Amino acid sequence: MKQYFAESLAEEKQTLLAFLEDIKHLDVIITYNGKHFDLKYLRTRMSQLGILEDYQFPFNLDLYLVLNGHSSLRKLLPNLKQKTVENFMGLWASRTDEISGADSVDMYYQFLQTKSSELRHLILLHNRDDVLQLSQLLPVLEKSDIHKAFFCLGFPVENLYISKISFDSKEIKIHGSQRNPLSYSAYGFDDCPCILDFDRFSEEFYINLPIIKRSGLVIADTKAFEKDFSDLQKYETFENGFLVLKQGNLINYMEANHFVKILLERILEVIAA
Repeated sequence: MKQYFAESLAEEKQTLLAFLEDIKHLDVIITYNGKHFDLKYLRTRMSQLGILEDYQFPFNLDLYLVLNGHSSLRKLLPNLKQKTVENFMGLWASRTDEISGADSVDMYYQFLQTKSSELRHLILLHNRDDVLQLSQLLPVLEKSDIHKAFFCLGFPVENLYISKISFDSKEIKIHGSQRNPLSYSAYGFDDCPCILDFDRFSEEFYINLPIIKRSGLVIADTKAFEKDFSDLQKYETFENGFLVLKQGNLINYMEANHFVKILLERILEVIAA
């Protein structure tokens, strides 16, 4: 456990820089409502302190977004606050602090005035329990449709962060951001006519691939790429190099995610060559 604590407001910038330096090489950070609170707040403070405007956080696996949009827990529980989910998972008894996040903020401002070691201890104890409890919440992912969640919320592939996968009448579209941004454009890839657009200035990427639509099926032809897709053979929806991504209104989320992962690995091989 490592905590960052500014003993005064004058140390806030130094404390935040130390934290950002420590996490910049991570592949994934795990949060609970981090997209709309923790990371958003950090961005605000970074802007106000004039530091690292182009800093890109590691991929954020936000457990709250997974549960809220891709599990039945929101129908079973009165709310999806972290402590409510902890109680549902039988983790509440392992908490040793008895204060809320709002209490912790009030106590910190009191600490700035008093430098009370007791207040400091209570704040750090609350933060410690929040982090430890979050790590123990990971099994709650079994209560979710994790493959649908990744399809909708995105997932990392090496230095790329997928943010959206979608189908239209003739194409599969993949959007995301780049951790180590570069520029690359193409209107064909291997034996596949497609659009690849990687922009180092916006740090985004866009991929547009043709798909086969037949008898209510949406199909990807993996033989168009110079890449081994044999890992897909474990799926009943894969045969002779063709993978069924969608059947009627039913998306095969796990298969689609796996296909996109292997595809992006191939694209990165070509770009790096």
